[in-house]
Amino acid sequence: MDLAPVVETLQATLSPQLRKHAEEKLAQICKTAGFIPCLVQIILNEQFDMGARQAAIYLKNHINTYWSDYNDLKATTDSDIITLANAVNVNKAAGDNIQKFFVISDPDKEYLRNILIDAVIRTKDPLRCQLITAAGTMIKNDFPSKWPQFINQIHTCLSTDNINAWESALLIFYTLVQHYEYKKVEDRGPMDDVMFVILPLLHQRFMQLFAHNDSDQSALIQKQILKIFHAYTQLHLSFRVLPTQTMATWLDTCCAVIERRLPERLDALDEDDRAEHPWWKCKKWALHILIRTFERHGAPANLPKGQPPDRIEFANFYLKGFSGKVIGLVFGILETYRQKMYVSPRVIQLSLNYLRESVRHAFSWKIMQNNIVVLIQDIIYPLLCINDDDIELFNEEPVEFVRARLDILDEYISPVSAAELFLSEAVAKRKDALMKTVSFLGTIIHNDTVTTKQKDGILHMLGVIGNVLIKKKAFVNQLENMIVQYLFPELQSQTAFLRARACYALRNFSKLEYTNHDNSVRCLTYLINCLCNDTSLPVKVEAAMALNLFMSDSDTGEKGKAIIVPHLQIIVMRIIEIIRQTEIDDVMIVLQKIVGLFDQELQPIAVQMTSQLVEFFKHVVCSENSSNDESKTEERTVAAMGVLNTLDTIVSCMGEKPEILAQIEQIIYEAILLVLRDGILDFYEEILTLIDTLTINTVSPLMWQVFYLIKEAFFRDAADYFAEIMNCLHNYVVNDTPSFLSQPDRIETVFEMCKHVIVNDLGEDSEAHAAKLIEVIILQCQDNMSVALPAIVQLIAQRFQREIVTSELRLMLIQVFIVILWLNPDRFFQTLNTVAANDPSTQSTIANFFNQWMTDCELFAGVHDRRVAALGLCTLLRIDSKYYSAISNIVPKILPNCIHIYQGLMKTYQHNNDDDSDDDTDDDDDSVPSEIDDGEDENIRHEDEFLEKLKGKVPDHEMSGDGVGNDNDGDDNDDSDFDIDETDLESYSTVLEANEDIDEFQIFCESLQKLQSDTTGYNQALLQNLTAEQRTQIQNIIHYAEKRKQEKESNKMREAGGYNFSQAALVGQPTNFNFGSTANTSFQNPK
Repeated sequence: MDLAPVVETLQATLSPQLRKHAEEKLAQICKTAGFIPCLVQIILNEQFDMGARQAAIYLKNHINTYWSDYNDLKATTDSDIITLANAVNVNKAAGDNIQKFFVISDPDKEYLRNILIDAVIRTKDPLRCQLITAAGTMIKNDFPSKWPQFINQIHTCLSTDNINAWESALLIFYTLVQHYEYKKVEDRGPMDDVMFVILPLLHQRFMQLFAHNDSDQSALIQKQILKIFHAYTQLHLSFRVLPTQTMATWLDTCCAVIERRLPERLDALDEDDRAEHPWWKCKKWALHILIRTFERHGAPANLPKGQPPDRIEFANFYLKGFSGKVIGLVFGILETYRQKMYVSPRVIQLSLNYLRESVRHAFSWKIMQNNIVVLIQDIIYPLLCINDDDIELFNEEPVEFVRARLDILDEYISPVSAAELFLSEAVAKRKDALMKTVSFLGTIIHNDTVTTKQKDGILHMLGVIGNVLIKKKAFVNQLENMIVQYLFPELQSQTAFLRARACYALRNFSKLEYTNHDNSVRCLTYLINCLCNDTSLPVKVEAAMALNLFMSDSDTGEKGKAIIVPHLQIIVMRIIEIIRQTEIDDVMIVLQKIVGLFDQELQPIAVQMTSQLVEFFKHVVCSENSSNDESKTEERTVAAMGVLNTLDTIVSCMGEKPEILAQIEQIIYEAILLVLRDGILDFYEEILTLIDTLTINTVSPLMWQVFYLIKEAFFRDAADYFAEIMNCLHNYVVNDTPSFLSQPDRIETVFEMCKHVIVNDLGEDSEAHAAKLIEVIILQCQDNMSVALPAIVQLIAQRFQREIVTSELRLMLIQVFIVILWLNPDRFFQTLNTVAANDPSTQSTIANFFNQWMTDCELFAGVHDRRVAALGLCTLLRIDSKYYSAISNIVPKILPNCIHIYQGLMKTYQHNNDDDSDDDTDDDDDSVPSEIDDGEDENIRHEDEFLEKLKGKVPDHEMSGDGVGNDNDGDDNDDSDFDIDETDLESYSTVLEANEDIDEFQIFCESLQKLQSDTTGYNQALLQNLTAEQRTQIQNIIHYAEKRKQEKESNKMREAGGYNFSQAALVGQPTNFNFGSTANTSFQNPK
């Protein structure tokens, strides 16, 4: 392929005037054989300008889009499939897989596999990073089967003396390790095979650079090797690749990195540049490895039961033979910091994290125990004191100060956060640490010469250990006086950051029971004053957060509410002001709590609150659309979601005040209109939840306007949100049925939405929701649906013709047929015949319906689904003789399935009754870890899945406490396979739940009674295959039905003021069923 026109076209994409035409031209030539070699030549040719060499970006995107064929895609994630399908305009047709689309040719692929690593070596950033990203896509799809030479290529690069080749090869190799980082042990075989060969070479290169090269490039390569080792070992340790002695060699290397003096030239850099320098990052990654090894693999108490000997051996080796060495090195790092010499923040943070893990184990705790005073006094305390940079931010940019304080990711890597976590863990787990901390605080808290920054550290420490102190009998009686003497005055301090810190400190004392009620009043009054009257934003925020915890504490009770209520309106308005200033979600949670607790008291300002929140939401959405800052856009999105959640809380609380709700609804409509009309997908879930709440009881004319907005959004871009949309549609159907039926287009709209979901294969979960909604409408509208039944039956029958993976969808489709049968058997069979005649493709499905129903009866779960199955079976028991021929082959299965369904209902009802009696049982939530003796280890099951889920690598169903699988094989409970809980879909109420007169047990008994007078032989056909046990089970169901009816009658009499003491059978209730003789009986169709 000629390079010149490609270069010219690539350069044209940088021109606003020529871009569109150039992109269209590229879209045509990109599918030509040889296009990839052409791009690579342009990237590697330094004679071309950087505009042309940005072909690297095009190459990356081209590979991401066109590298995989469909067979490869089936093994990737759903999001990958969607991305690729969108990129190449692939549409899924009903019943088809995916239409054929362009894939990069095999010769071009092979060319790239052979040259890519060399191309990465020959380029520099930013071109190199584009090529490395492309390599990641290729590795994900091709390694090892289609790219077996990859490892030899890496090995060859690392075996040369070219340090530039090492760096590039390691960057590419890291993408391979990342691909396997979160995979399960059984899927990591190819990676283990690779590491068996590569790791020795990596260690050799590392030690070579460590000993003889102090260049910055050397540090970059060392850092990259440590990152690779960490990614490979952080979750799983292969003792085939890394036996204990080999692992010890790597750990010794990490210790050497930590201990190594850094080049003096780094001292000339400013602190921000030093923190990001690869020399300091080497120490950071060495500490990462040691921490992860300790907490994941290096302590016997951390291992799940039943571990192989090599894991236990290594855990004992590390704890007894290595942890002491690392603790010594960590104390060395902290001593450097103590001597006022520079240590990067991340290294301090990770050092404290290592010591926090050491606190949990008796052996390592004893090693560090003697240094706990120095650690608390000279490391933890100074870190907890506010510094000059924070004071400047506090005063000059209070909004940024608040955001920084509440940023979870910033807090995760902060030395201050690490100091807080270490201190809270140490004082909770080790009595000696608590006593030494309290002793230290007792010494300095009485010192009148402490500076305001030091006083901030004292308050900070008190806040950190507050949750522990209030649970210790030795201290709890002294805390009230301490708060009155030292915290209350600081709430009125002249120094704003001390007022803020005092509010923070009070948070963890919210559960303290004051012996003097006046002190409790003073505490809340001070916090209210800080929130409502303080001029400093951070003080207001801390006061709001503290009030939230005081309100969360049930001990505050009515007395606390009495203090808050007089100030409630101004409290709410101040919180809304804070939300508008900061655009953060954390304070929104406080507002939601207040609305939930004080719904009655807030009624006078509910409309005003709603108006301000909607105006803020509109402002945030408009600002978000005009912002180019991704981080701020994300923050605003979260804030806007918080507003919608708060509005939902307001609506929920004002539901019993229709005059207020009507005004609120009018205001909220503006937000609904903005989101649905403009298609702002980020807020679809929250706005649909809000609509659901607004229509949960009644549907106003305004909300019927919203119905049509939902329709437009659904057919435009919201079909993927059908599960959320269904909540709203369900409300429209069941809460305002007359209005729903008054306009024919409304039934048509809902049916077309359900049909769209089912026909266009939007996922079986959404399809099950669509089928459920159809069931609800049929039950709710009954005779009004007669005209629509043929279309419904045809839709369901056609869906049965395609593959159905989940039983949930199959059962829902069956239930649609069952409810039609139950409501009107004549209409049901007429509709089946009509559909089968008009659409011959459905004949086999319709003919097989009853067989499928009988086969799947054992899968029905929960109350509603079993009741539908029961009512359908009872309909078959009393079916008109003219339909016997249609069900002749399933007649012997009807009563056995009745037994299964009714036994399930009996167990479910009994379970629900037991649950009702247990509702008052409540466990205290104790978030403070329990103290352990100095000679004991804490038995820990680490929640490593947190990091894995952040990466989106681990499905929820694979979660377990230790991250390596759940060893629980089940129990011996006879009911272990019995699904007591309701299914997800039966939370949607129907007339079955609303009408208490529909009693499936009475209907069953009546059906059996009717059978006793049968003269057609149907009775005998039903009974002939029943065992003695099954006959007894039917009698048990009948007796249960009798008892159930008596209880209902007694409850009615009790509610009427009397009580029925009679235990006699009620008139007309069959107490026994005469099964008769089943000998020599046969089923005969009526002539």
